[in-house]
Amino acid sequence: MTDKDSISVLQRKLASAGGETAGTGRSILRALRLAVARAAADVFDLALSAIGATQAWRGQDDLGRHLDDTRLLVLLDGPEGATGALSLDRTALGALIQQQTTGKVLDTPSGTRPYTGTDAALTAPLIDAMLTGAHELCDRPEDRDCLAGYRFGARAGDSRSLLLALEGESFRVFDLTLDIAGGQIQGAMTLILPEPAQPAGAGEPGAGEPGLEAVFGTVRAELMASIGHVQLPLSELGQMKPGDILPLQGRNLRGVELWTIAGERVARGRLGQIRGLRAVRLNDGSASDADGFADRALAQDRSRTNAAREMENRPPQTMKEDAGPGLASGADSESDAFPDNLTPDQAAAAISQLAGLPPEDSARPQAEE
Repeated sequence: MTDKDSISVLQRKLASAGGETAGTGRSILRALRLAVARAAADVFDLALSAIGATQAWRGQDDLGRHLDDTRLLVLLDGPEGATGALSLDRTALGALIQQQTTGKVLDTPSGTRPYTGTDAALTAPLIDAMLTGAHELCDRPEDRDCLAGYRFGARAGDSRSLLLALEGESFRVFDLTLDIAGGQIQGAMTLILPEPAQPAGAGEPGAGEPGLEAVFGTVRAELMASIGHVQLPLSELGQMKPGDILPLQGRNLRGVELWTIAGERVARGRLGQIRGLRAVRLNDGSASDADGFADRALAQDRSRTNAAREMENRPPQTMKEDAGPGLASGADSESDAFPDNLTPDQAAAAISQLAGLPPEDSARPQAEE
């Protein structure tokens, strides 16, 4: 790397840091995400990142639903006798133990053995480093006060005893989804801290109300970008092997459709690039496509229902000989006659054809190219 490249990288980092601290400053959720990643790298030499983070405000009576006896429960010591809580699921705890004992994380079940004080002690360095780092990274005074002075205390035997140790009227609950060892496994962590006493005037209307970013922080929303679909028989699909080529002749390779993980198309766009990275530019009107998806789906359901009712009220038809498994080969094309021995799948396909609907298989996203 040349000196010019080094300066360019440094300038981008400084610009990014300036953007984070501008306005309201770095939020407590972003501070926690950065702190847990740095703590895992510095203390355990472990690649760990928080791919999801949410924040909620709860009263003491509502904390029970955030504490699960299937997790490792830890009591946190705070300033002036204050107490907090932290929990780790078995996947995250197992990864920390494997990293400290074998130097690598194995994708193996963590078992169901009871937790011990040794398990809690092995997490103490990460907890202390994370809480200290997050306190230093926060820019907002109220967030710094919330994290100030907390450190690892002891393992809690169960959620009931931990709840009895928590004192306060209002608590902040942070749920972190952890990506461990470069995506090898995922775990979860929950942090509960009492809300510090608010200064005079903080209880006025509109004061201290959390914004959308403060509540939800970083939440992953996955969309799949598809440049086309190919329909293949199941027998041909089962014979495919690495290196096989799918034909794309006659397709617009720059046209892209965005699908949700539930298989719903939400937008259209075109493929391009920005700053050397692949990108998708949404077409004008793509939002209207997404808004109309539910209406189109409802109309299709109504069409199917009406077609089914029409079939139920239709008098039975007489089939000619030599009829195939589907529609009768010798039947008049305008008579809409159906054999009595149709399978449910054949009947559904025939009803869809009468209603003017595409086949069920073509209405769903196929294997992406």
